[in-house]
Amino acid sequence: MTDATQGSPTAWPRASIAWYGTAVLFLGYLAAFMDRSILTLLVVPIEKDLGLNNVQLGVLQGLAFVTFYVLMGLPLAFAIDRINRRNVVAAGIGFWSVMTCFSGLARSFNGFFLARVGVGAGEGTILPGATSLVADYFPPAKRGRALGLFASGIYLGNSLSLIGAGVLLGHLQGRITHLGFFGDLKPWQMVLLVAGLTGLPVALAALFMREPPRRHGRAKSLGPAPGTGLKEAFTQNPGAIGAQIVGFTMMAFAAYAGTSWLATIFIRDLHLTQLATGLRLGVMSLVLGPLGSILGGLLADKLESAGQRSGKFTTGLVAAIGVVPGALLFAGSPSLARAMVGAGLLIFFSSSVWGVAVGALQEIVHGAVLGRVTAIYTGILNIFALGLGPLSVALVGRWISGGNGGLSPGMAIVVPLAALVAAIAFIAGRRPYLKARDQLDSLIPINRAN
Repeated sequence: MTDATQGSPTAWPRASIAWYGTAVLFLGYLAAFMDRSILTLLVVPIEKDLGLNNVQLGVLQGLAFVTFYVLMGLPLAFAIDRINRRNVVAAGIGFWSVMTCFSGLARSFNGFFLARVGVGAGEGTILPGATSLVADYFPPAKRGRALGLFASGIYLGNSLSLIGAGVLLGHLQGRITHLGFFGDLKPWQMVLLVAGLTGLPVALAALFMREPPRRHGRAKSLGPAPGTGLKEAFTQNPGAIGAQIVGFTMMAFAAYAGTSWLATIFIRDLHLTQLATGLRLGVMSLVLGPLGSILGGLLADKLESAGQRSGKFTTGLVAAIGVVPGALLFAGSPSLARAMVGAGLLIFFSSSVWGVAVGALQEIVHGAVLGRVTAIYTGILNIFALGLGPLSVALVGRWISGGNGGLSPGMAIVVPLAALVAAIAFIAGRRPYLKARDQLDSLIPINRAN
């Protein structure tokens, strides 16, 4: 085996090493989204016990994570690009798990806010770290399925947070738990404490991952070449990276715009109870989310193996087309059965691109800066798609119907428009993407066998 730091290709890691690492990264992503989304079920008791208002609760659920991306995203990604990635990821999982526990021990808004910023800071290591590690664990034709498994942690984490928190809250209802030095804890505090503790074994398992050789080696030793620096990653092939960011960010925009309002429309327009809505959406998310993520990765791998080197963009295009009938069927349907079908299509197709999106970055961005580019992409996606996607549906709905109405027509307008922009980006970006892949492959020859 030649030395990866000299720019020569090495043999790919053994399948057992690669898949163990991927499994741990999947569990880390699952824990991240469980800790991130668990507050949605705890809003009412937190509001009551800490005396918080809706603005403060909104800050805890969103702004705390945005604060991290603005302040700490690039420094952590720089560490992933330069030092042992396994250790950075393990430390990140451990840190955000501990900070989730501190969230449960908070007695004021300020303490809760700082703890949630800490959760966001730790979680910022997992996606850039996994993107970089998987690129060195697997050849291009096998990365899609690995990233599909990894990305399915989003939906499993969301579902398990709702199911697990609901069961634990029911078990602890009305009880006060005394924890010695930490004092008396309410049920919602115990839920956060348990959620944080479940991440610590994952952090320990991460320490047993193998750090694979960096296949792109040291950028500075290679001389001028496409994509070997952070600036070059964005300026030498702007069409490729621009299409990737616009296409997959707009897919995320469509996903958040559609799925964020599913429960509200079920309850308001179709008159389902909260319990019935939670069970339906929970089961669909638990089944269709991971299924879409994994099948999206498999499709990208099949296309890659068949010689279609823009297969990840093609997969994004299929997803963009697929969410449109889902949104129209759900938003325009007075029938529960048709609405369920529409919601299922939205969840399935929107989930199919989460792993493929970072997979596309792996193929056009030099490994020396992949972590930082992933962090920038993730920051743009979260601020734009998560911040504006759900809001745009509400604003369009208010413009159409006034007040709190109009969510269904708002969804029927916003989701197809976002998907159209994504589709245009994937089609227009195909040639620049292939050019960027060819340039990177010529810089570092890729051993396609495992």
